[in-house]
Amino acid sequence: MAGTGRRKARGAVTEESVPSDAAAPVKANTVNTAKTAAPNLVVLGPEDLAGGAVIDGDGAATTLPAVGPESAAPVAGLTARVASATFERDGYKHLIKAAEAVYSYPANGTRLSLPAQKMLNFMIHLAGSQNFANKLYRLPKRVVRGNHKGNERIFDALKEIFDSSLVVIGPFRGRRSRAELRILSSYVRPEEEEDSDAADIHFQFTDAFLEIQRSSQLWAKLSGPAMVKVTSTYALKLYEIGMQRYQMDYPSLELDIDTLRKLMNVPEGAYKDFGILRTRTIDRAIAEVNQLAPFRVSMPEDKMKRKGRKIEAVTLEFLAKDEEEAAETYLERERHSAGRRARRIGKVDTVAPADPVESGLADLGPLPDADDVTALWAAVLHALKGKVPAPLLAELEPERVEEAPQGGRRLVLKARNAAVADTARMNHWPSLKSALSSLTAGMIEDVAFEVAARKPKAAKAASPEA
Repeated sequence: MAGTGRRKARGAVTEESVPSDAAAPVKANTVNTAKTAAPNLVVLGPEDLAGGAVIDGDGAATTLPAVGPESAAPVAGLTARVASATFERDGYKHLIKAAEAVYSYPANGTRLSLPAQKMLNFMIHLAGSQNFANKLYRLPKRVVRGNHKGNERIFDALKEIFDSSLVVIGPFRGRRSRAELRILSSYVRPEEEEDSDAADIHFQFTDAFLEIQRSSQLWAKLSGPAMVKVTSTYALKLYEIGMQRYQMDYPSLELDIDTLRKLMNVPEGAYKDFGILRTRTIDRAIAEVNQLAPFRVSMPEDKMKRKGRKIEAVTLEFLAKDEEEAAETYLERERHSAGRRARRIGKVDTVAPADPVESGLADLGPLPDADDVTALWAAVLHALKGKVPAPLLAELEPERVEEAPQGGRRLVLKARNAAVADTARMNHWPSLKSALSSLTAGMIEDVAFEVAARKPKAAKAASPEA
């Protein structure tokens, strides 16, 4: 799920307030905010995302308060605190990325490759878990390696990040600023690159990049397993924006075409005609994101702004999926990537699923996160209607998916008490197991039960001595 923000109604967006979400009050698991009146759509213009000097901090119209002296100790923003708590709980299953970084784009008309973008997300999350401290970080290669066995692509992506700059718009020392920032100040590439996953990637961010991240108040919460399965740079950027917006009170985003091109990292000079831009990048990215993300993104025709026959601006809408759609998204992410594009466009040949034992556990990918487990359980409940008593199912809750001692994977369910666990195990274990195996094509083929811990009773007050 993404960290979200609720915004007060406001009119046209000024240069100093882009992106406006980055300075808005936020709603996170530990932060409560009251609902506000419906605002106008936030509109980003090309002048808001134009490249500038190293720091363009002309904030004459800004209303942000000044911060303390530069010598004061840095204060962690909400993004840094959320990143730290998330990393401690989930490691790299969820990645926290500041909204300012989500809405950034490469400077000088260049763009990062897909492996470099994914690696940068892991790097930002790692730094955020330590309050974006100015230090040399160590990222395990196994986190970013994926299915690739060699190290060449890893260090090539790292060098690509080192050679790149980002245009970031956000608060900088009390003012809304436009910054063109080098991302990394240094990185280490060993002379003898070992193939072992035990090795680490060493890197250090620049001071200015860290400061903007550290002061961030709004973030996106990316799913690591979903992000690594995205196959295009356009879809990855759209996924990041959607994860930052889809749980907001007003998740629509209006963008002029030039801004949309920059945010999606479309190369300069490519796809100048909107029709070609749409078919080659936008529509394909929307289709892939809708297949893998917990939300649906659309670009309604009736909300496009035209000047004559020319499209000048579009509206992107990010809406959370319902339970059945979320369950199907989970199952799609668990399927093998082969055939995913065919399933996306509706051209699928039915084949018998591979035996998970023969295909090997290495093909199963990372264990599902909490959101995916909830979606899987929703699909199981739908499949078991009329087969298992509803009152019994209501006493069970999904806990996690884990590696089974005998091999394969199993779903762990938490029962309200021992009697519920015994009844489910003795009378309905085959039905639960069959539904799980069928829904996941054999990737999760067992179920286990745990009894919820009882709350300790309050001790009786000791009687006073005579």
